[in-house]
Amino acid sequence: MNIDIDSFAREQFRLDTNCKSENDTGIMINESAELPGARLVDNVSPFFRAIIYKGDAYIMADPKIIDRVREKYSDYKVEWFCKFENLRELDRMLNEFGIEIMDTHIYMLPDPYFTDNEYEDIPYDGYWLYDRDIAEWRDRYGEDNPFRHALPFSKRQPDRIGLLLTERGNERIAGMSGVSEDGKNLWQIGIDVQPEFRGHGLAVYLTEKMKKKVFERGRLPFYGTSESHSLSLDTGIRAGFLPAWTEIFVKTI
Repeated sequence: MNIDIDSFAREQFRLDTNCKSENDTGIMINESAELPGARLVDNVSPFFRAIIYKGDAYIMADPKIIDRVREKYSDYKVEWFCKFENLRELDRMLNEFGIEIMDTHIYMLPDPYFTDNEYEDIPYDGYWLYDRDIAEWRDRYGEDNPFRHALPFSKRQPDRIGLLLTERGNERIAGMSGVSEDGKNLWQIGIDVQPEFRGHGLAVYLTEKMKKKVFERGRLPFYGTSESHSLSLDTGIRAGFLPAWTEIFVKTI
């Protein structure tokens, strides 16, 4: 692992929130913009965005509300940003402009001290998928894609690599991991395991293998899930990730 995880992450967050200062400490509030290399998420509005990372806050806000955001959050204890009381107040402010909170998510970055899991010979065969393979998969399944977490087919977050696992002997698909190019530095891992193959550690295996592949590409892998999805959080931790930041997205009502 030759990547400085903290520096890579902070550079990405600056792009995501139009933060021009490299003094990455405290609460940084800037006007909304969509910069080249930023993580642009489908159906998400740039009207407001907040990234809470290691006690620091990267926030961008539309000119219509930026003064109010600065007044409210310039001295805020950002570790409590996702308290429902605060989110309710923020949502009311946004509603005045036809915007609402779409979601909050917890995201994970690789643990630099993680010791790789040891796997005995597993009864599955793995196949790496790249651009042409992914395009063929998209043409084959389209809207009926059974692995929409691994390969979401997003225009703004293009799928770059897939890892397909099939059961040895009959070629039944057991699961898949994929990674999307979300931003200049950060590529997001997604996984799907078919119901009949769950409970055997395949999600951890697929996530860990994809993490290594992304590092080989010189990018920083990350893993995201809902705060209430404890099984997914467990998968990330067992595959060598640790909770790193929380993000608040908004959308047009």
